[in-house]
Amino acid sequence: MSTDLDTVRSYDAVAAEYAAEAAAMPEWVATEIDAFVTELGGSGRVLEIGSGGGRDALELEKRGISVRRTDISKGFVELLRESGFEADLLDPLTEDLADPQRPGTLYDGIWACACLIHVAREDFGTVLGRLAEATRTGGRLHASVREGDGEDVSTHGSAAAPRRYVETYWREFALRSALTDAGWIVSEVRLCVGKPHDRWLSVRASRA
Repeated sequence: MSTDLDTVRSYDAVAAEYAAEAAAMPEWVATEIDAFVTELGGSGRVLEIGSGGGRDALELEKRGISVRRTDISKGFVELLRESGFEADLLDPLTEDLADPQRPGTLYDGIWACACLIHVAREDFGTVLGRLAEATRTGGRLHASVREGDGEDVSTHGSAAAPRRYVETYWREFALRSALTDAGWIVSEVRLCVGKPHDRWLSVRASRA
């Protein structure tokens, strides 16, 4: 098991810039938030993986959801703390997912929007299984990954401030299989399109 440190460092270096770029809520993400909150009954404690600049957590909290903000990037965690929010540095592949505010109590849901694309294929099932173990029976999952085949390294930024992200792509059948094997009951996988040619598989699932 390993976490790609170049990806983490890329986010660390441009956390504030990235948060500004991602501040606008895509329509498909707003739709998924609506469905997620409805499935939770408008309340509950949620573990957010990959909080980034905090856009999604704010919207979830407006709807009555309690959110534990976490990110693998120290840059994002510091940014959230500077903005007055509690946030934890957390690697979902290797670190304890238990909620420090509710010892011994499982989460009602997991929100992992557009972040598990950075989990290597061989580690994906491990992460999904660990998230399942941290969630109560019947708890809800939102996760979204890019549709496609294989893996890629995307580069952005400039020579002075390069960004290098390792990404893993998924097809629906393999994605459903990985989720089921990890202890999730998949209710729906929706194909969502953001920017042109930016195709996402958005998962709605519950803890078996």
